[in-house]
Amino acid sequence: MLKNYLKIAFRSLLKSKSTSLINVLGLSTGIACCIIIFLFVQNETSFDKFHDKSDEIFRVLTIDEALGVSSNLVGITMPALGESMKNNFPEVENSVRMLTQGRQLITYDQQGYYSEHFAYAEPSLFEVFDFKLIDGDVDKALSEPNTVVLSESMAQRTFGTDDPIGKRVDIGGQTGLEVVAVMRDVNENSHLNFDVVVSMLQADTTSNFAQFIQSWRSISMTTYVQLNSPANESNVEGKMEELIRVNDVGENFSVTLQPLADVHLKSSGILFQNYNLSQTDINYVYTLAAVGLFVMLIASFNFMNLSTARSTNRAREVGVRKVFGAFRRQLINQFMVESVVICFLSLFIAIGFVTLVSPLVNLPIEENLAVYFLRNVEWLIGSVLFVLFLGLFSGSYPALMLSGFNPIGILRGSFKTSAKGVLLRKSLVIFQFTISIAMIIGTAIVYDQLQHQRNIDKGFDPEQIVTLNVGHPTLQQALPVFMNKLEEIPEVNKTARTAGMPGRTFGRNRVRPEGASAEDTWIISVFSFDDEFMDLMGMEIVDGRGYDRNMQTDQQQAVLINEAMAKELAWEDPVGKKLNFGQQETTVIGVVKDFHFTNMRHKIEPLAMRYNPNNGGSLAIKFAANDASGTIESIQAAWNEVFPNSPFEYRFFDEEFGQQYASDERFGKLVFSFTWLAIFIACLGLFGLSAFTAEQKTKEIGVRKVLGASISGIILLLSKQFSQLIGVAILLAVPVAYFLMKSWLGDFEYRVEIDWFWFVISAVVAMSIALITVTFQSVKAATTNPTNSLRCQ
Repeated sequence: MLKNYLKIAFRSLLKSKSTSLINVLGLSTGIACCIIIFLFVQNETSFDKFHDKSDEIFRVLTIDEALGVSSNLVGITMPALGESMKNNFPEVENSVRMLTQGRQLITYDQQGYYSEHFAYAEPSLFEVFDFKLIDGDVDKALSEPNTVVLSESMAQRTFGTDDPIGKRVDIGGQTGLEVVAVMRDVNENSHLNFDVVVSMLQADTTSNFAQFIQSWRSISMTTYVQLNSPANESNVEGKMEELIRVNDVGENFSVTLQPLADVHLKSSGILFQNYNLSQTDINYVYTLAAVGLFVMLIASFNFMNLSTARSTNRAREVGVRKVFGAFRRQLINQFMVESVVICFLSLFIAIGFVTLVSPLVNLPIEENLAVYFLRNVEWLIGSVLFVLFLGLFSGSYPALMLSGFNPIGILRGSFKTSAKGVLLRKSLVIFQFTISIAMIIGTAIVYDQLQHQRNIDKGFDPEQIVTLNVGHPTLQQALPVFMNKLEEIPEVNKTARTAGMPGRTFGRNRVRPEGASAEDTWIISVFSFDDEFMDLMGMEIVDGRGYDRNMQTDQQQAVLINEAMAKELAWEDPVGKKLNFGQQETTVIGVVKDFHFTNMRHKIEPLAMRYNPNNGGSLAIKFAANDASGTIESIQAAWNEVFPNSPFEYRFFDEEFGQQYASDERFGKLVFSFTWLAIFIACLGLFGLSAFTAEQKTKEIGVRKVLGASISGIILLLSKQFSQLIGVAILLAVPVAYFLMKSWLGDFEYRVEIDWFWFVISAVVAMSIALITVTFQSVKAATTNPTNSLRCQ
């Protein structure tokens, strides 16, 4: 019996080639979209899951309620807290503290190499987390002072094929660090990523660093704790509050725990977590999952719509089968088998589509996405079950409805005038285009926000600037010589030393502003630079003056503040006001126009800028726009002359600053792509449905033409009902899109206002695409010879 069902199914597909093609193309596109989105969602939600104890691991966060702070949640805490929790809380099985330092110069045998992700850590790093050690003494890893663990790739870069164990390297200001172990490169699905880890243990327990890691007076340490049960989270949080109060931590600070599973997806509002480089927003994952569902629903409803419409042409066939003794169950099975066959055929084609577009999809998966998907047996079984369900679901309505008619009614053609069938098709079209139009509006507003982020006045000019890492002591010593060399390059306009750049995290300091109450706690962002930095960056002084190297008092007694700080303090005339950093009193000499130093989700906070002409781990170079590559070559030549044993590495500042928006940009591209695929699928269905409508009205069109109807009149007749459906879809889509996009924009401190222009444009685009789709079939029907039309039925 199954063989007979399959035979009839393939005959039916070949008999209605155009409808079958539309069904298969729409379904295969929808399934391909679902596979890609599923892989994206699976990748994002799998971060840090490779740790066996991932559900027991929590990150310690600090909440800062001080005046001057608008972004209260930070990814660091008091240095002494982690160890104290481990020693005093029975619920805490283990803890690990880390200090991430970013890029650092590693020197071995007078040759330098840059690490991308350098960190100090406690030995418990390899107990709490499952970072696998592949060489060396596992028990000795980080358990002794002045020891270092390298990643596999970093060890190969530094030592080549030589055995790295026992070798000694210099890192930053530390010399003679012993390599005691090599670890496998960190999994890409880890929010922590490091290639060099130095032991945090100190041989001299009286050193400044040893005192620092036992301090309760700063907020600077990345800390994780492992609980004996995830259920103890709230209990431990209560004890943490008591612990920091006992140790006289400021009342403006409180602490909380964040599950490890949330670090990657639920940290967009958290500052001071430069180690969480690949973080994204959980709302983006939810949105893309919803987009995948909607695309699949559109494709499924397309299939159902066309199957229902096409069933009317097979009504006589069903009637004849029932007259000859076919049972309703057999007819239902026939329709279901045909539906399932189309769905499985679409699955095979969808996998082919995924294979083709795999190189264009930016996912951290080394092999082809289709191969990666098919190699996972669980996913493969899941996709087969999903497609089987899709086939049964999509084929259920036409199968149950058509098989339920009595044969006399079917043979008389009463099914063709069924109001229920017409209502269903109209409802499905409205639903499809409501989703599609809402997605178009959403895509337009996302694009508008991304453009706003790119083009907003940032308070500085990021173009034609490169930055070099010059924090290593050996580089600092010869840096003036190098800067003099740069001045000899005609294309180099200016150089400046700075402790940081906008987009990198600035430190925060407790301050006491003039006029502030003694009970108030003020904490503000602070960074330092030389007297050339502001001019190089194109920053503007709106009141007072900038730093002057000829003013001897500027380095110790002067400070610049931004407009946000003057506003927060309600200083109408800020120049001359006093700002105390501990025991050091400084005088405000100027106010800098507000500039963005974090992304657009965060409000510009009060900022103090100190003068430090002889220090700073970064060198900024402003160059002429005419020959960037030639200028870089000249800078490299000067570098190699002054620092022959140190690698030359640079970053374009505009690209580095733009990395803050990488997650938003990727989200925008994905939504844009899948929105137009949804429109394409919906229009495929509309194309098939308009062809069916024209076919049903063939004789009517012929009669109208004989009676003198114009071609334009007939086109209007056929297009009118579809334009009405699209109009209803527009009315439904507008409030849905407005609500969703208003909620999305609420996450941005600096955002565009929702412009109704985008709603109008989206409606016009959707209506135009739909009418163009329908008009093609309408023109074809309207230009058919009426003699042939009247003869066709």
